[in-house]
Amino acid sequence: MARSTVQWTTYNLIKLRDRINFDLPFQRRYVRRKDRSWQSLLMHTVLTDGYIPNLLVWKNGDVLDSNASKPDYIYYAVDCLQRLNTLFLFVDDGFALSDDTPMVGDISVSGLKFSELPEDLKQAVMGYSFSVTIFDESYSLEDVEEIFYRVNQTKPLSDIEQSQVLLGEDNRSILKRITESELFQRINFTKADIERYVDRKTVVQVIALLSGRDMSFSGKDMKLYMREIGKTPIDPAIVTEIEKSAEYMMAGFQDWTLNMFKRLKKSVVPSLFVAARKAQEKNLSAAEFGQWAQKFLIDEYDKDSEFGETLSRKTANKEVIQRRTDLMVQDLEAFANSLAQGN
Repeated sequence: MARSTVQWTTYNLIKLRDRINFDLPFQRRYVRRKDRSWQSLLMHTVLTDGYIPNLLVWKNGDVLDSNASKPDYIYYAVDCLQRLNTLFLFVDDGFALSDDTPMVGDISVSGLKFSELPEDLKQAVMGYSFSVTIFDESYSLEDVEEIFYRVNQTKPLSDIEQSQVLLGEDNRSILKRITESELFQRINFTKADIERYVDRKTVVQVIALLSGRDMSFSGKDMKLYMREIGKTPIDPAIVTEIEKSAEYMMAGFQDWTLNMFKRLKKSVVPSLFVAARKAQEKNLSAAEFGQWAQKFLIDEYDKDSEFGETLSRKTANKEVIQRRTDLMVQDLEAFANSLAQGN
């Protein structure tokens, strides 16, 4: 396998901007979008001609236009997404340097956007030379996945972000498909949650519960479980059940308002799928399940109740998760019995 290292200035990178692709399936999102302190320190490094680790890209032979006389090769970001997005955002005046940004020589740059910098500092930004390591087409997707994973062992990636690599393309596609379902789109996952893959982590928790896995949802146990899943395909029967239950639940939640979905706590979602399994076993209609869920989780929810306490503290504890699930299923069964008796 061959790789080479070249020097590209900010000016070069901006010219190549439409040929840099940030969508490799294992790649994390732009999680530094709101971290102005980190963004500012990166740009201060550029302004002072400091050291920035090599940008890693993969040139696998893909081109923008296969009919062009001269190929414009695409460069896939392997390890440089946060830095390049920050660089491009700053040059586009997307943020101002934080108030605590150090001086550049004897010049104060705190609070300034790129367009507000003195001309010589603008030139310093545009002329900064990045070392770029290019992996050629002899590298496979799995090869660059492994490079990404090893490089980021020393970086503050969350467990689910690291595990995106270990899960493999098929399992990543399954998690992505489920989180794009109407139910998961309605659940109140914030933009930050989605950037950190909290929605996908929740799906993994659903899989664990429906599979009868006896575990906590702590970072350590979740990481071990996702490593165990590895690149072995997730049980298709469980995947089918999750997708059908998500449709079943949404059919029962059709009349829910936006505020009601906001009041549905994310930590209850895995147990909710267990309750949906029980409801379908008891032949409850989707509307009846929705009626129960609204009553138990919204209208009559009390944070000081035994159930409420399972959502307010030690929510990742194994015993707490089991008790939360048991209380939901018990109440659902009582509701189903009440319906059967015509009450």
